[in-house]
Amino acid sequence: MQLSPQELPQTSVMTQFLKFSLSADMTALLPVEQLVAVLKVEAAKITAMPHLPPWVMGIYNWRGEVLWIIDTANLLGVSSRQQQPILSTHYDVLLLEQRSVETAERYHLGLWVKQVESIELLSLDDIQSPTVVSEALVPFLRGYWLNSTGEILTLLDGPAIFDHMPA
Repeated sequence: MQLSPQELPQTSVMTQFLKFSLSADMTALLPVEQLVAVLKVEAAKITAMPHLPPWVMGIYNWRGEVLWIIDTANLLGVSSRQQQPILSTHYDVLLLEQRSVETAERYHLGLWVKQVESIELLSLDDIQSPTVVSEALVPFLRGYWLNSTGEILTLLDGPAIFDHMPA
């Protein structure tokens, strides 16, 4: 017996996301395919740069490449590292990667996060549109998921974070 297209089971593509916390109130996700690594960066090795937005922590030398390190929670209007107690001399930094379409060159950006949690396997079909969000978060938001415990997992847009960097 043949099934008509309407009767065929719908399969959704599952995608891996890195789950991390930005503050006590916000857990976020980024697609694993946009990330290169998770680094432990010694705080003393980040060099502050003057005259930049408060969410730019500074620069860091990673394998001979100068990386901008940003305070992700501050960029998103959630909180800043100054508002959170720092119990360690090291930061968890997600290494976000973007490739140039014209030159195939790879660009990297370090995203400081409060804590890296886990890898989640989720369906893009289950993304929900937020109803109320802060204005600071809107440019970086792709949507959110509600997990089985009712926790809101915010899906961030990596390329939008790159686009927001100062020239």
